Amino acid sequence: MQENHENLGFVRIGNQPPVTSLTLNRIAKWEAQAVKTKQYTPYIKLKRTPTVGKGSKIFNPESDDSHETLSIMETRLLRYLDFLPNVISIKTQYPLLPIKTTLEIADAMRVKHPSYTPKGKHIRPFLKVNQAVVMTTDYLIDYSDEDGVFKQCAIALKGVNEDGLFSEKQKRDVNIRNKLNIEVEFCRIDGLGWRLVTSAMQCFEEDFARNLLEAEVRSELEIDEVLLVKVEEAFKHRFREMPRACFTALLSSIALQLNHSTGKIRGSFWKLIWQKRLPVDISKEIIFNRPLPIGEKIWNWQ
Repeated sequence: MQENHENLGFVRIGNQPPVTSLTLNRIAKWEAQAVKTKQYTPYIKLKRTPTVGKGSKIFNPESDDSHETLSIMETRLLRYLDFLPNVISIKTQYPLLPIKTTLEIADAMRVKHPSYTPKGKHIRPFLKVNQAVVMTTDYLIDYSDEDGVFKQCAIALKGVNEDGLFSEKQKRDVNIRNKLNIEVEFCRIDGLGWRLVTSAMQCFEEDFARNLLEAEVRSELEIDEVLLVKVEEAFKHRFREMPRACFTALLSSIALQLNHSTGKIRGSFWKLIWQKRLPVDISKEIIFNRPLPIGEKIWNWQ
């Protein structure tokens, strides 16, 4: 980067928006925290974004800092990634640093780098200019492929309409595509895989999302492993012997057999679903007075 003395110490690359001390200080603060805690923390925080109640802070077993999701879609995808057995680690709101790289990529592509104009009484007047913002990818995951090889993949999550566009406004659609192209090139240079996930993906369908949420909630229940094994064996036996029995009948039958409440058996069922120990297709609707959608399905990130 070369300092631009005409802009009060701002730095620029080509015709891209300048980088100011606001951005540099925030990057330095984020990096210092990572060094101090030796843990990952999301670069974008809920309190800094207008999510209108649709974002979530979700427990992250790898860090003292929670996962930060900024929309219902992001929360659903995080739950799905957490469900996949070959996903080892998940980072949300991962910054594409150094910012110099994304600026150079944007300049080479002759597109505008994402930017913003800071507001607020605490911002000094000369800093209230349109300036480059650090780009982030929605997720960075570590996973093992089908051969057991460790890999990393950045994931961009976008909603699409029926026409396959990211926005009904042409200018916004173009801006989103430009940002994605910058992200793709950054990942190529950095040696990362990259995947675009859209709202058309199965994990966003209502039946699947509802079932997976139920399984995740019940996964926290304290149920003895001995009982879980017995419930697992009982369900599998009835799947073979009574494949058309409704869910309620199965719960009652197994509860009577094991001398436990139907609530305990239902909780065990969903905990087993989260652990991928029952051959039930959770992409389909599960209703108490209907047969369960029996069917093996391997869930993996590929």
